[in-house]
Amino acid sequence: MRLLVCDTSNSNCSAGIFEDGKEICYELSFETLTHSETFMPLVHRVMEKAKIKHEDLDGYAVTVGPGSFTGIRIGLAAVKGMALASGKKCIAVSSTEALARSCENATMTPKNETLIVPVIDARNNRVFAQAAEDDTLRSLLAEDAYDADAFVAKIEKIPEIIYGARRQIIVVGSGANVMKKAFEKAKSGLNIYYAPGAAIMPKGVALAAFASGKLIDARDLKASYCAVSQAERLKKNG
Repeated sequence: MRLLVCDTSNSNCSAGIFEDGKEICYELSFETLTHSETFMPLVHRVMEKAKIKHEDLDGYAVTVGPGSFTGIRIGLAAVKGMALASGKKCIAVSSTEALARSCENATMTPKNETLIVPVIDARNNRVFAQAAEDDTLRSLLAEDAYDADAFVAKIEKIPEIIYGARRQIIVVGSGANVMKKAFEKAKSGLNIYYAPGAAIMPKGVALAAFASGKLIDARDLKASYCAVSQAERLKKNG
C-alpha cells in the first residue's frame, strides 16, 4: 500500500511517501509561516521528488489530533480535498501515537521494561498525552487532555509501574518540560528520561497508519481535539 502521510497538528508540518512501511521520500518543515502557506507547497515538492501522481497512491494518512486546533483543521481540509479529488480513501492517525512511533528507545533498558509517554504542550499546565508500552504501543492511559499534575498521579497508579514491570519512563514531545516539573513536584522517584525536542516525523505517521490499515472515506475524517478551543470556551462562558 502506497500512502501520502501528512502532519500539521503541531508547530512543524510534514509530508512523505511511504510504500508498505518503507520510506520513499519525505520533507519536514519548521518554517515560521502558517501551515496554510507551507503545507500544500511541501506536498507538491514531495510528490515531485517521488515522481508520483495522486492517482498512483492507494490513500492518504493524516494526523487528526490532538494538537493545534488550527493546524489540524488545515491538514484535514487539505487531505480531504486531495482524497475526494483523486477518489482515494484515508487513514486517521492519532498525533500522540505518531509522536511515540517517531521516537527510538536509545537507553540501556529494553522496550519491554519501558513506558513511553508522548506529550504535546497544551499550555496552562495541561498536556495532550497518553501512556503506552514502548514495545507494543498498547495504551495504558488513553489519549486525552490532562492536567500535568493529575496525569503524573495517574501514571504512578499504573499497575506495571507500581509492580516494576515497566521500570523506566521516557517522556517525549513538546510537553516534556511541563511533565518534568510535575514529576519533580510529586517526588515520585521514578526512573524518567525526557526528550522535549522530539517531534512527529513522517515515519511515525506512516508506522501508525500501516499498523491501523483502516481506510475510510475522506468525508468521515474527523478531528480529535480532546479539548474545546479557547473560542468555544469563551462562547460557553459568555
